[in-house]
Parts: sequence; C-alpha cells; structure tokens
Amino acid sequence: MIEEISQFFYSFKTKVVESNTLEKEYANTIFDFAQRIKDEKLDEEFRENFLLILGYTLRLEDISQRLFFTFQEAIYAIDLDFQMRNEESKKLNSIVYILVLEVILKELQNKQVDESLRQEAVLAYEKLEKQKAKENKKYHMYQY
Repeated sequence: MIEEISQFFYSFKTKVVESNTLEKEYANTIFDFAQRIKDEKLDEEFRENFLLILGYTLRLEDISQRLFFTFQEAIYAIDLDFQMRNEESKKLNSIVYILVLEVILKELQNKQVDESLRQEAVLAYEKLEKQKAKENKKYHMYQY
C-alpha cells in the first residue's frame, strides 16, 4: 500500500494539479488510501507527524491554497524520498500527507471543521516552533 501511495504522488512529479481538479478527480483515491491506512492502524503510529503537518498547513486561511500547497509538498517530499532511497521517510510521508489531504478535502467538501483536531494540530505545530526558536536562541548566543 505504501508503494501505491508513493507512486500516486510521484506520478504528479511533472504536473501541476489545481485544487478543484484534486477535489473532483482524486478525492476518492485519497479517501480510499486514508481508509486503508486507518484499517491498518498506521494513523495512530504516525499521529504526531500528522498533527505537525496539519498544523503547518493551517497557517493558510484559504482552504483551496491549503489543498494545493499540501499536495505539492507531498509530491516534493516523495520525490526526494525516491531520490535518496529513503524507505522510512517515504512511508512516513505517504501516510502523513494522505491523512492531511483527507482532512483538507473533507473540510472543503463538507464545509465543516473538526475544531478539536484543528486545535490539537495548531498546538502541536506551535510546540515545535517554540522548540526551534529555543534551539536557534542557543545557537545565536554562541555567535557573539
């Protein structure tokens, strides 16, 4: 299944797909992949990574932009995994990006937002940003 998902993303390497095309032509494929991931309980294993990426995407208010850019990031990440022959990263990116795209597509189609999931994602992303800022502060102290 991971190979199927990664090949799905990789097949768009040289294409630009607009949000409305993603929603109309590829939503069912993404939903199917997401369900298979959940059936195998892989969503639980990669929940923290999922929350971080979802939180990152929520910086964009426009949901169509969120869908478009997240899909482009997924393609880029998978392409890099293929080039680096990094199977673990390919597995992680395949799972996480499908799950994030599923959330965005459901929000786009249903016009409903899972506020608790959204809040959890925002908090996870903010925590990461604070950790990075703390590390950067340490680094900059040594430069003076």
